[in-house]
Amino acid sequence: MDDPMLSQLAYWLRKPGFQVMEETPRLALFRIGLLAVAMMLVGRSSWWLVLAAFAVYRLMRTEFAQRARKTIKRDITGLFLLIRVKREIKKRLNANQPIHEIWLERVREHPLKEAAVEVETGRSLNYRDLNQLMNKYANYFAAQGYKQGDVVALFMENNIDFFALWLGLSKIGVVSAFINSNLKLEPLGHSINVSACKSIVTTSSLLPTLEKAKAQGLVAKDLKAFVNNGDVDSAENLEKAIDEVSGTEPAKCAAVDFQSVLCYIYTSGTTGNPKPAVIKHFRYYWMAMGAGEAFGIKHDDRVYITMPVYHSAAGILGVGSTIVKGTTIVIRKKFSASNFWKDAVAYKCTASQYIGELCRYLLAQKPTPEEKQHKIRVMWGNGLRGEIWPEFTSRFGIEKIGELYGSTEGNSNIVNIDNHVGSCGFFPIYPFISSLYPVRLVRVDEETGALIRDKDGLAVPCRPGETGEMIGLIKNKDILLRFEGYVDKGDTAKKIYRDVIKKGDQVFASGDILHWDELGYLYFKDRRGDTFRWKGENVSTTEVEGILQPVKSIVDCTVYGVEIYKQEGRAGMAALQLEAGVDIKDLLAEAAQRFTANLGSYAIPVFIRICTEVEKTGTYKLKKTDLQKDGFDLSKVNNDSIYFFNAAEKKYIELTPELQRQIDSGEYTRI
Repeated sequence: MDDPMLSQLAYWLRKPGFQVMEETPRLALFRIGLLAVAMMLVGRSSWWLVLAAFAVYRLMRTEFAQRARKTIKRDITGLFLLIRVKREIKKRLNANQPIHEIWLERVREHPLKEAAVEVETGRSLNYRDLNQLMNKYANYFAAQGYKQGDVVALFMENNIDFFALWLGLSKIGVVSAFINSNLKLEPLGHSINVSACKSIVTTSSLLPTLEKAKAQGLVAKDLKAFVNNGDVDSAENLEKAIDEVSGTEPAKCAAVDFQSVLCYIYTSGTTGNPKPAVIKHFRYYWMAMGAGEAFGIKHDDRVYITMPVYHSAAGILGVGSTIVKGTTIVIRKKFSASNFWKDAVAYKCTASQYIGELCRYLLAQKPTPEEKQHKIRVMWGNGLRGEIWPEFTSRFGIEKIGELYGSTEGNSNIVNIDNHVGSCGFFPIYPFISSLYPVRLVRVDEETGALIRDKDGLAVPCRPGETGEMIGLIKNKDILLRFEGYVDKGDTAKKIYRDVIKKGDQVFASGDILHWDELGYLYFKDRRGDTFRWKGENVSTTEVEGILQPVKSIVDCTVYGVEIYKQEGRAGMAALQLEAGVDIKDLLAEAAQRFTANLGSYAIPVFIRICTEVEKTGTYKLKKTDLQKDGFDLSKVNNDSIYFFNAAEKKYIELTPELQRQIDSGEYTRI
């Protein structure tokens, strides 16, 4: 049997799932007898019809057929969704319009419709006025000599101006770098510097953080800085600067099209400092449009945005709904659990986004009348754990949860289109189409995280019921399956596996471990390598470890994520091996000071373990697997001391058995 497809079919038919159900000797004899009688009645010329009918009957009796019947509706829905998305992208590719010209279609459709609202300030702009604000920014920066290919960094909290700036700058071909507003010092300096930006726009509240990085030489002191409003000595007030600038459309930049670079959105990647992923116009549109189609976002929806717009979740999937669907976005500067449903009612929101942490915070709130009065029918995002999913939807009356999986820089995504609890998406279970599917799971070594390869050097694909790393096939001739990567080509190369499905191929390595169940549903399990996710953010272990490298009393340091009961993601934990005679109290105080000065709150290790010895691999790499298994369980750490970060006091306190019990039970929630 030389045909690969036939070989694969034969392999699958030998699998346990393809065995006929309820196979007993009596049933087998009865079926054989029935087959013989049928063949005698129809005559030899029609035997092939009887045999074909019998084969179909037997196939439908298999366990695989039972599973296929349960998923056929989902798979057909997914197929039609894919067709719609592909058709729309093809239309846009043929038109070759950049994203700001697609935005103008919405402006022309409903110029006076409310486009964006700021919750804290009450500021509201309709589509026409928001577009004029974008034009003012575009015309101002053009007059200052900014041109196609220049980069402007945006270091800002959630507000209307963030949106107006990057879309306005795109009209003159300027690329925006979305800087994480939680960053400080070294990570902030790295993010700004790697973007090679010509200037930076910030807010008056974040300006001191930028100035501190400049003062320490982490950012060039002569880097031009703007604030979106407010008078300060060290930065130009953009609000005043654009006051007299024309709001008419700037001259069209002919060099900018659907495949041009639009912005940089930062991701932790698998190692090191934040990396700017290259987002082109078509990719932005594809992500926003695909999510809108998958989760039924409509032009009359009012989308509540509380997550940071420097991330792709809010910055693309949320804000992008205005561009592709013509929605109204309601922007809050920062998520507030106590105000979430109040805002939803006050601003008549019908859709919102989430991360798992957000959902848990909402469930922890005392019941309020607004949680039943709101009109939000759909919420989409990632990280809603199956353990709290039913309670969340039942308590708050959410009709549809759109759980999805994808990465900012990746070339493939999956979505949960049928509200299946806990799942982030699905692969069809039919073996005959796996070769046509651009996303796969492959087996990895649990200890090392490396791909498991067969005797021919190829990766071993997962089958339903198995767990592995998500990969996306790279096909440079297909615009949607390209891997655009990062600004740094070296970082890009690290995310590519070669010789995976067949010799000579390339795939995007997501670094994420997912489980594929028997019905084809996928469940996020963990991150491979040197990152973990906490508070909705990716935390780079090497970045956190680097903060303590200058401390000479630390012999070895390794950072990893540990699970906490009913908490999404993994909390940071640092295992330290110290020089003899070190004052633990002073060390912990210094560690707390360094972490709070250099890291966002989500990246600060929640636990510190003082180890008598940090186990290493045969190649002298710090071994994290056993440490992760021990977690912060005092009964498993061989009498090592563990300390817990008290966020209110910004210091580490000793983890006692009683405090561990409270954390394990969920009684202690101030984490």
